Amino acid sequence: MVEISNEVKKLFEEKEGPAFIATVDGGGKPNVVSKGSLKVLDDEHLWYIESAGKKTYENLKKNPHVAVALASQEKMGAYQLRGKAELVTEGRLYEQAVKRMEEISSKLGVSLPKPIAAIRIKVDEIYSILPGPMGGERFANMHAHVI
Repeated sequence: MVEISNEVKKLFEEKEGPAFIATVDGGGKPNVVSKGSLKVLDDEHLWYIESAGKKTYENLKKNPHVAVALASQEKMGAYQLRGKAELVTEGRLYEQAVKRMEEISSKLGVSLPKPIAAIRIKVDEIYSILPGPMGGERFANMHAHVI
């Protein structure tokens, strides 16, 4: 089991921009997109709201393996988290996605579409992607790592 460290959680909370998620289609063609709603769900999972239902969503239906990149120059943190995505279309997490989308709609004063799914990602591996000697290092237990 890989546990998401407090350092990684904090970087997700304080990130200035979106995180990026990479998927692969059935023919091996990569796709990378930004996901502003990507957040830590618990010690082992990330999640985001899927509202477009285009390439990333279609790729996940065929191949659930993903890589998520998150970086902050200000916080001197950069990580890649790899795992397996699950498409959640009902239940508590999906309802949380619907509620969050309604809040965003209200805040922006626009009518956004109802989410297609909430995507839950079980994190299996975490790597540092900082430049220098730690770059590319895999962490078995992120609690042992401090930037």
